[in-house]
Amino acid sequence: MGSFVLQDEVSELTYNFEPYGGSGPIPEPSSDQIQDFKNAIADLIASTPAPEGDRDSMTPQQMVASISTILKRDTSESDEKVLHMAADVCSGQPSFDEIQALPFRARTAFLGWLVGTLILPEVPMPATRT
Repeated sequence: MGSFVLQDEVSELTYNFEPYGGSGPIPEPSSDQIQDFKNAIADLIASTPAPEGDRDSMTPQQMVASISTILKRDTSESDEKVLHMAADVCSGQPSFDEIQALPFRARTAFLGWLVGTLILPEVPMPATRT
């Protein structure tokens, strides 16, 4: 008969920003923190303007113009909101300043990991485990 061992199923949340910053544990977020994080992500997505036009009927030139418009948008305000959202769900460990100090690709990788870990975790399949 199988057994459930929490440590085997849910790993501790930790971060390691070396060589750009520190490392340490991330406190386990509360249900309220997770819900606030999900709501903030949903609000951010809803407030992002969609590209104009029907993608399926766009000419290559229209598609290039649409992509160019998206790439030229100033996202500094929404980027800062995302960093605050991440620091909040992590209870300040790492802090907003620590996350912001990371180079772009490192910061993006951490944010992607955080969303994937907290919002889209792997679904265990206990029926297939031996």
